[in-house]
Amino acid sequence: MPLHNGHLALIRFAAARCRRLIVLVCTQRWEPIDPHLRFRWVEESLDGTPGIEVHHCTAELPYSDMPSAEISTIWGRYLADHYPHVEAVFTSESYGQELADEMGIEHVPFDIGRCGVPVSASAIRDDPMGNWQHIPPAVRPLFVKRVCLYGPESVGKSTLAEQLARRFDTVVASEQARGLIPDFRDCRYEDLIAVAEAQAREIKRCLPRANRVLFCDTDLLTTQVYSRFLFHRELHVEPWVEECNRYDLHLFCENDIPYIQDGTRLGAGAQPALREAFLSALNDSGQRHEVVTGQWHERIDRAEEIVKQRLFRSPHTLA
Repeated sequence: MPLHNGHLALIRFAAARCRRLIVLVCTQRWEPIDPHLRFRWVEESLDGTPGIEVHHCTAELPYSDMPSAEISTIWGRYLADHYPHVEAVFTSESYGQELADEMGIEHVPFDIGRCGVPVSASAIRDDPMGNWQHIPPAVRPLFVKRVCLYGPESVGKSTLAEQLARRFDTVVASEQARGLIPDFRDCRYEDLIAVAEAQAREIKRCLPRANRVLFCDTDLLTTQVYSRFLFHRELHVEPWVEECNRYDLHLFCENDIPYIQDGTRLGAGAQPALREAFLSALNDSGQRHEVVTGQWHERIDRAEEIVKQRLFRSPHTLA
């Protein structure tokens, strides 16, 4: 856990030497990564490659709570019983020969020393940003860091999101409200539910294309603030919308730049009260956040520094 390019290299090596290859995704209920998600990763990464079958094994067999030889014996007997016609087993593990001996078949080793793809699943879990190049596209959304640009209207969130995306060579989950609510002065409560759902879909669309970090030009908390501010009502959304709105960092943009009325906003008079409502909601939520202030060049430089310090282990990660 997780699937990485070393696993895929092993699969390609095996597929080139087989008429029929079975890839066994072995999972346990207690694992920290959802078993069905792991299975989908493998299916998506192989994408129907001819000659390869992906099987999901949920047998509760031992992994590491006893000596290797004992584990190989238990697994070997299980596999021999369930796959009696298999002629060879391909692994990148030292126990592969023990497993094959127990099954009475050939062991074909591949890159036991991890020289071809120098990575491990534990290294990825420990530092996914530093091992990004070894993570397959299907797996990357799980590890993308999400940064929300947050604050009242006309504080430069959209501009800052675009600037940061360029500096980090990634993408922006853009604000969806503009296309759904032409003028917030005519907004209805039902419009905000539509905005929250559209924003969640935009995040899901952008995650697979993000390079380590995804900048989001608003969030569910923003829409909830507007619901309270405009209608004195809590905004209730489906669980999947809430799940999409998980963030690693909020950047609260102060209202110390000139207000611009673009024809859709509530107006400069509402900005001070909105600022307090936004800041109060952020503090109450307990979400990790930093304040960004100053003129444009100061904001962009400061925001970039915060993201690097808070979300990346070391500068070389972005090289």
